[in-house]
Amino acid sequence: MSSEGAAKKEENESSSGSTVEKIKPYHAYIKPLIGVFTTVTPIIISGCQAVYKAYKTLPEDQLKILIGVIICFFGGVYPGLFAAIEAAKLGGWTDLQKSLTVLSEEVLVILEESKKDDVKDDDKNGTPDVKEIDSKALLVRKANLVLTKMNPQRVNEALSSLYKVWLAVMAVLAIKFARTVTFAGSICTFLRKPTEKHLVPRIQNVVPDGYKKWVPVLNDWITKMISMSVAFYITSIIVAFTSALTGALMVTRGLLSMCTKKGWELGGLLPKDHKDTLLDEFTSYFIAFAGFIVQFKMNFNVPFPLNILLFPAEIAEQFIRWSVTKVN
Repeated sequence: MSSEGAAKKEENESSSGSTVEKIKPYHAYIKPLIGVFTTVTPIIISGCQAVYKAYKTLPEDQLKILIGVIICFFGGVYPGLFAAIEAAKLGGWTDLQKSLTVLSEEVLVILEESKKDDVKDDDKNGTPDVKEIDSKALLVRKANLVLTKMNPQRVNEALSSLYKVWLAVMAVLAIKFARTVTFAGSICTFLRKPTEKHLVPRIQNVVPDGYKKWVPVLNDWITKMISMSVAFYITSIIVAFTSALTGALMVTRGLLSMCTKKGWELGGLLPKDHKDTLLDEFTSYFIAFAGFIVQFKMNFNVPFPLNILLFPAEIAEQFIRWSVTKVN
């Protein structure tokens, strides 16, 4: 072996060793994390499938009422998420559904194979093999199982479709929230100058010399965070107002249509077509007012315990906001 080859081999071994050393402190958490993942993931996937199935089986009027209530009372809480869903409907909703279905199927296949692997006892000593190996070997074993049991072609096509839909969604959101990002930039410029002149020097006077260089950077980060928070808060107020009106009108027209189909005329008060009356519009104003006030009272944050149930939506909303600011 040449000296160059030997040097490369030694470098690879050194790199591998350093990687092992880096993950060594986390070995104790690998087994519990794998156990939690294999237990929780099927429940989440099954729950999402059950919710989607129930959603598809709802009658049109009830579906309109449900969507209207969600938009009316949560439109300003998740403006980015709702805008992304609307953009996805225009830019590949069918592809998105197919891709998520494929990925969930592949995950369930791997989890099923992992359960079978957890009870294997190749040495016939009465103890499953996975309980006789350390965390590093378990991680390698599970990674090998994923690579051998998944269908890479299906996963690749699904991820490609998701990426295309995501690009289409971001193109729409970048335009939709351009004013918000511009407003945030103006606020940031307004805040940065006085903080750099009056606040940064005072903080640098009290921190150790080795950390003084971090003060301007942290000031920049904090002013950007404050600016984006203020800009999106104002955007949430505007979106909450418009979404409350839109959602409330969906609710009243859904109720009117449902009553008409059931033959409930309330003494001739309800016509057969919403175009023949202003009752749905006038009624929607009261519901819209309630929807906006509820969102404003919540400070555009979902209260406990709903915040636990809607935690994935909160993560999605924050990720979308971050992505929009990066694009702009």
